[in-house]
Amino acid sequence: MGTGIHSFVEQKVYRSGIHETNRTGKWISIDKWTKSDWAILYPEKNYPIWEVDRSDMVFKDRDYDLFAILANQRNSENMPYICEPRGLPEDVTPEIRLQIRNSECHTTTWFTAEELLAFNWNQVFHYEDETMSGEKIMEFVDYAECGKTFMEVVNSLYGRKNPSDIRLIIAFDN
Repeated sequence: MGTGIHSFVEQKVYRSGIHETNRTGKWISIDKWTKSDWAILYPEKNYPIWEVDRSDMVFKDRDYDLFAILANQRNSENMPYICEPRGLPEDVTPEIRLQIRNSECHTTTWFTAEELLAFNWNQVFHYEDETMSGEKIMEFVDYAECGKTFMEVVNSLYGRKNPSDIRLIIAFDN
């Protein structure tokens, strides 16, 4: 058993119109939502009716170095990371809040695509490790290589949209 990642995606949308002055926008989930078998089979348990199945999440790879970089999770080597977990944003969509609340997640955080793109992925972290026989060896984590698949997902999400209008909500479980 290990730590897993649950990732959700929101996009900020804006009203349009010639006289529209309120450009605050509203976050909406752009995940693939399906009806929950559990909610249908066990209505007495109050499971959410709609869910994002793990297989439909935009990113689900288990990579402890990436978890350390994103949110200081499983960071036994004290690697530099983007930031401490932020919890859920106050304005997170109700569907995502409900799914995370009803899951076994222990830590949540979030990032805009803009923040992830601004992070310095061109760094290498070196640390000392030990073999089973006690021999000291030098290891390293290449952030660019470690975050390659994750950042490909981020790049595909914002496409031609403003990267500050795409937000990833991330939750970790055991």
